[in-house]
Amino acid sequence: MSENTFMSSDWLGAFLIIAILFGGGNGLFGGGRGPMPNFATVQDVNQAIDNSQVQNSLQNVLLSSANNNYETAQLISGQTMQLMNQNNTNLINAIQGFNNLGQQIMNQTNVLGSKLDNLGFQMENCCCSIKTLIKDNQIADLTNQLNNANNAAINAAQTQTLLNTMGKWVANAPSTTT
Repeated sequence: MSENTFMSSDWLGAFLIIAILFGGGNGLFGGGRGPMPNFATVQDVNQAIDNSQVQNSLQNVLLSSANNNYETAQLISGQTMQLMNQNNTNLINAIQGFNNLGQQIMNQTNVLGSKLDNLGFQMENCCCSIKTLIKDNQIADLTNQLNNANNAAINAAQTQTLLNTMGKWVANAPSTTT
């Protein structure tokens, strides 16, 4: 708040009124012109001082109101700045979250694609292995059949050779011992 000093505008007005009141005649302010026709009374001086004090009080109230308005505006500005900063932080975090999510989806898609390629390769190998195994089993079965047929042919040939070498052979022939 402002301080009242002797030479401030409020006191200066009061000093001028007092100087006019007491300066008539041959005094410092009168200039020897004689008495003034309208002298200020004590009531006029008191009223001027009261008026000055009311104006001073009104100025103090207006100054206080202006200070309060300024402080309120500063608080609102500070809160607005904090909200904007928080909003910017939230937006940045959301964008980074979406970017991370997109990156994770892309990485998972790449991993899944790689696994699908690997699965296709394994299925191809599996199919080839199964086909080869089936063919191997068929070849083994045919080889066994061929070997059995060869063995049967060999046995028949050997039996025929033995029978031809022995002559006529009769099963359970009567004995020749008498």
